[in-house]
Amino acid sequence: MVSLKKSIAACEANMRAALGADLVEEDLAEKHKKMRTSPFLFLRATCWRWAETAPDLCPDLWTAPRAPSVGDAHAGNFGLWRDAQMRLVWGINDYDEAARVPWPLDLVRLMTSVALVCPDVDIAEISAGALEQYGAALKKPMAHVLERDHLWIRNAVAASDEQRAAFWKELAEAPAADHVPPRLEAALRGALPDAGPDLRIARRTAGAGSLGRPRFVLSGEYRGGPVAIEVKAWLPSCWVDGREPGLAEAMAHGPWRSPDPVQHYAKDHTTRRLAPNSRKFDFDTLEGDLRKRLVGAMAAELAAVHAVEEPVRAAITADLAQRPTSWLADAAEKVTHWTRGEYESYRADHGH
Repeated sequence: MVSLKKSIAACEANMRAALGADLVEEDLAEKHKKMRTSPFLFLRATCWRWAETAPDLCPDLWTAPRAPSVGDAHAGNFGLWRDAQMRLVWGINDYDEAARVPWPLDLVRLMTSVALVCPDVDIAEISAGALEQYGAALKKPMAHVLERDHLWIRNAVAASDEQRAAFWKELAEAPAADHVPPRLEAALRGALPDAGPDLRIARRTAGAGSLGRPRFVLSGEYRGGPVAIEVKAWLPSCWVDGREPGLAEAMAHGPWRSPDPVQHYAKDHTTRRLAPNSRKFDFDTLEGDLRKRLVGAMAAELAAVHAVEEPVRAAITADLAQRPTSWLADAAEKVTHWTRGEYESYRADHGH
């Protein structure tokens, strides 16, 4: 296994080669700061490390059937948006690391993230609940549309009036960007049919794993109210041997999805709408029963992504049936312990 130090150096060298002068140095420094903040943020910022070590950490899962996978499934990669029918939808909102990899790995990373953000969680209990919901969703995959069903999710994670006001205020006060790469500006302008003079472009810093990539938001008044569209540079998935051209776009707009119509993955960038609900919520603040229920919904979301192809769904169903009941909890405990060790090592080497 490559050392963490060499792994980070190689990852950043690849980023610099791909982005050149567009690399955002201050955001890369922010990424290193977040990596020292907590094990959960360390995990979010180092998906490439999971991709290169998963075969060693989970050899018994590496031979499982491959499926279209999120690749970076964690508790912060879920959110709310409006679909083309203007319905509120909750689910996976980031396919940046989409790849065709062994299907259990998304679940292992999700459970690991839950264990890291909530150290008091019972991994065995929450993993059992997640597997139950995953198996049920394999049989009947669907998007989580919050207009009639799943209203408990909307009540749990929707932004308050205060959060909505703060969101639009922050965007309005963000300084205009000095320079926007032409391809990214064109993507922003093209996301609205008549992006007029009342809209402006600002640089945006968000997330953890994508820090260092240029990211911008077009926002302002549009036809009677505020609007915001985001674009960021997109690099090939860190899952080198699972990359597949067009996979991220296909997954985001798959048959069991009800996507944001602005969310698209082009050759070197991705766009989506932003709104007060387009945010990472504080998973660790949720009460135990609600947390467990939400993790189950997250697992069901993963099943709806994995099950997009009928032969793959059949292969996953058969593989799942022959695995011992504790496989997910065992793998998550192992990866959680390993991630904490990597975090402590990084923190010791780079100061507190």
